[in-house]
Amino acid sequence: MARKIESEGPDLGGPLRGRAQTGRPVTYDPKSGQNWRTGVVIVPDMAAKAIKAAGTTGLSFAGLVNELIRRMPVDENGRPVWADELDEQKALPLTG
Repeated sequence: MARKIESEGPDLGGPLRGRAQTGRPVTYDPKSGQNWRTGVVIVPDMAAKAIKAAGTTGLSFAGLVNELIRRMPVDENGRPVWADELDEQKALPLTG
């Protein structure tokens, strides 16, 4: 179960959506050469935006996400440069 994001459904308890889950680190070995398959939950307004962006660029959703990640600026530690702008008291609009 997961907690709601702002006005998204009832609060079901459990970890806050969009935040890393303690005790469940993401594991992937890029040296394997295998593509990383993941399942994510996208909130409705972000889904509509992503679907439209992918469609207007001729990319699949996966292609769009890969291109966004490729273009994401990060600092010397690999942290996105926009990360300090996040409000620590509010749920993130990203889910996972």
